[in-house]
Amino acid sequence: ELVGLGLYMGINGCGLKTEENCEVVKRIPLDRLVLETDAPWCGIRNSHASSGLVKTKFDEVKKEKFVLGKMVKDRCEAAHTLLIAEVVAGLQDKSVAEVAAATHANTMAVLFDRPQ
Repeated sequence: ELVGLGLYMGINGCGLKTEENCEVVKRIPLDRLVLETDAPWCGIRNSHASSGLVKTKFDEVKKEKFVLGKMVKDRCEAAHTLLIAEVVAGLQDKSVAEVAAATHANTMAVLFDRPQ
């Protein structure tokens, strides 16, 4: 219904937690989808239904052992939008490049009123 109103749907790691949510994401048209991290603490965890679709693993350390150049475990960064794209690609049987291109164009249209 919301997509029919011309609205965009934002997806983040928390939104990919359950099988039910993943089923909803399967039905969201790519031309109405944007990717989010909801930084800093809303990533995809191993317990999430979508975790099996994540392909990329970042080099991470616990926050108490911070090292420049490594990500802090369980903290979302902008780079984590790749993980969301991987999951969406897997759920919708699309390539990550296809998801990235579509969601980038949507983000430009929503935030900058400039379709790309």
